[in-house]
Amino acid sequence: MMKRNNCNNCGTDFEGNFCFNCGQINSANNRLAFSNIVKDFFDNTFNIHKGFFYTFWNLIIQPSTVSKSYIQGKRKTYTNPTRYLVIALAALATMLYWTQSNDVIVNDSFQGFSFLSEQLNKSMRLWDLRLLTDWTLLGNLIEALVFPFGFYLLFRKLKYNYSELLVLSFYLISNSIFIVILLDGLPKLLIDFHVPVVFVFGAIIIYYSYALINFFKDIPLLKRIFFILIGLIIFVLLRFFLIPLILAILFPI
Repeated sequence: MMKRNNCNNCGTDFEGNFCFNCGQINSANNRLAFSNIVKDFFDNTFNIHKGFFYTFWNLIIQPSTVSKSYIQGKRKTYTNPTRYLVIALAALATMLYWTQSNDVIVNDSFQGFSFLSEQLNKSMRLWDLRLLTDWTLLGNLIEALVFPFGFYLLFRKLKYNYSELLVLSFYLISNSIFIVILLDGLPKLLIDFHVPVVFVFGAIIIYYSYALINFFKDIPLLKRIFFILIGLIIFVLLRFFLIPLILAILFPI
């Protein structure tokens, strides 16, 4: 009799290379080898088999297409936005460790806000530093969560919900992290040179603007540019003023 090839995970008969019931690959029925562990590590950590590098490259050249495709249901071609953000944060943490970029952030001059007290300014500064250095994961997650707010309000006519704009946000925040790594982390690591913060920040703003202009292209150009500018201002105010201010008031340092 022909030997039945059942999935070891759920017991279902295999039809092809994958179990149609649970999705496990048929090679998982074979004895575990070291090569399987290595492959699983890279697959599950970097999601390479689902297009990590493909996602990265397309988010550089056509970020709006990646985001819209994922929102519209094309989700096997591109890396999941949540996982993509986790990969970016892991890469950022590695860069900060090897380049000691936290020292530059800590020593960066901060003028504060003249309409706030000196103590409040100091506490806001310390909270912002925590979100940028010690609590990098939380800080970037907050950025990703607040980024869509302004655009959700300004582009209501296009009927995107918050979750859909969150996909765009996760992809853009993640790639902005990779831009920081490429423009600042690599030069620091290779030739011990820190690219001016203004240059890196400018590159990120240009990238955001390019992505957003194409993502909201159903709105007339001048109105679109104006709304995007307002949306970016709202984002900066929320992340770098309101959130540190609330934290400084509730938990003064």
